[in-house]
Amino acid sequence: MNGSQYIAEFLKKKKLDKIFLVTGGAVAFIVDAIGKKNYSKLYCFQHEQSASMAADTTWRCSNGKKIGVSMATSGPGAVNLLSGLGCSYVDSIPSLSITGQVNIKESSKYGYAKLRQAGYQEIDIVKMAKSVTKFSIQVNSAHELKYNLEKAYHIATSGRMGPVLIDVPMDIQQLEVGEYEEFNFSDPSNDPSSLPSEDILKIKNFFKNKKRPLVLFGAGVGLSGTNEKIINWINNNDIPFVSSWSAFSFFDHNNKNYFGHIGVYGNRGANFILQNCDSLLVLGSRLDSRVRSSKSSNFAPLASKLVIDVDNEELRKYHNDEYSLVNNNIKHCVKHIQNMKLPRKNNEWFDYINDIKKQYFGKDISTFAKENKTLSPYKAVMEINKQIKKDSIVLGDCGAHLCWLYQVFKRTTETIFTAAGFGPIGYAHPAAIGAAATCPEKKIISFSGDGSFQVQTSELQVMKHHNMNICNIVMNDNGYAIVKQFQDSYMGSRYFGSGIKDGYSVPDIKKVAEAYGLTYIKIKNEKDLKKFRIPKGISVVEVVLAENTLIEPKTEMGRPLNDQFPFMKDKEFHKNNRFVKFDRVKKIVIDEVDSHE
Repeated sequence: MNGSQYIAEFLKKKKLDKIFLVTGGAVAFIVDAIGKKNYSKLYCFQHEQSASMAADTTWRCSNGKKIGVSMATSGPGAVNLLSGLGCSYVDSIPSLSITGQVNIKESSKYGYAKLRQAGYQEIDIVKMAKSVTKFSIQVNSAHELKYNLEKAYHIATSGRMGPVLIDVPMDIQQLEVGEYEEFNFSDPSNDPSSLPSEDILKIKNFFKNKKRPLVLFGAGVGLSGTNEKIINWINNNDIPFVSSWSAFSFFDHNNKNYFGHIGVYGNRGANFILQNCDSLLVLGSRLDSRVRSSKSSNFAPLASKLVIDVDNEELRKYHNDEYSLVNNNIKHCVKHIQNMKLPRKNNEWFDYINDIKKQYFGKDISTFAKENKTLSPYKAVMEINKQIKKDSIVLGDCGAHLCWLYQVFKRTTETIFTAAGFGPIGYAHPAAIGAAATCPEKKIISFSGDGSFQVQTSELQVMKHHNMNICNIVMNDNGYAIVKQFQDSYMGSRYFGSGIKDGYSVPDIKKVAEAYGLTYIKIKNEKDLKKFRIPKGISVVEVVLAENTLIEPKTEMGRPLNDQFPFMKDKEFHKNNRFVKFDRVKKIVIDEVDSHE
């Protein structure tokens, strides 16, 4: 078989039957071989960015059974994959991208001159992709093709997982490469004996003699496949836990020991509990600035902290924070976690956390809609949440709508996700397509804002062409609400580039939906919301919000996580911080403003 046929056979051997792509001359031989193989289905997008974003969803939606595959031609096609690869890289999601490349004999790397380009649409995609992939390589022989396909797959799915890229010149695609070969690779992270005895003791004794224990449940728990074991341990011992956004999909939010999600846009009550604990066990969370806020010294300030993470580079950033650290896969730590010495139940602590939960958990505490007598985005999400079937897939784009979604959505058995770390706008449409392709039997509920909806509007055609069961919910407030709120805080409410009067615009969303032949529904008030029912098939649902609708609550720069906007009165603030005294910040220093906004 030739190189292209070998790639098609490799995909079949790995049971990768969904390919997301934009075709082109440099990848046409591979696409042709896949088509003739008649095993993998091709989903053709309008933009390569969408293809790699769709591939980002396969692992998320298949319970870790399959990785996503994207393909693109050389040059601009390959470069356009990078945003989707960024999503997978930051969130530790395995995926495989295969790019076509000009013939080796045409390539600039095979001449004496240092050319920018020799072949048409040639670019060094390997070098460009290295910062957003675990492994990126161009193959220049039959052996390199065979060996590196298997190596890339292994790297993508082992250790801290992530995307890989194989760049295949056109002459290698046509080269006779012989029969299929198997290669075996070992994974050191699969060795349970790799946990040193000192780390076992760190885990075993961490909660010993503590009075206010708390677990932070991160995405690494789910990615390691240990979420059920960890939840059983939590439930058997009545251990309170909070979560990061990326962990949302790995447990039932009705769990009595769950006290909400933390962070800059976290639940107010969960943040109070986090800040008042005296011992915090962090499982598989990289504690980025959205979780800890910009000032790490303000994060659970009086608590001992033990962080377990598979990526030692993530742990190195705590060298000034005096955290206890364990660098290992959580699946090798589970039995030691289960054998931890736990403190006696402290009634004062449990009375406190249950009182806080009663006040804030699952509540719409926003004030903007009430004060302005407009539709609350939180009420909209909560009402839609009630209608969503328990096996559905729910996803969000990036922007204010994502905060509104994650702040009040209560997950039971649904799959819910977003590109949490990289956070590109325009993620929702391709992610919904990837989800629908991976799980055609499930309903897909896709949330976006008016801004993010426009970025990949052309991909509505892919949904229509494949008759996908997707409900696209557009939270339309005529602007980039998350940016405008940032401008409110630090730029005197000058909405340059984000407001409808300052350069930004929104089309008639009804006309856009109708142009693609999609069902359109408009929700402009509570009466419409009460009547609304999620339609079957493909639809666009526009939820009309007031301009300048706020994200509530939100932590501003320089403040600890438990002092969120809208700011509560001092009496209530100090009452809710029962165990730790916090001095409130009176004035924000502009120099401290960070990207966490």
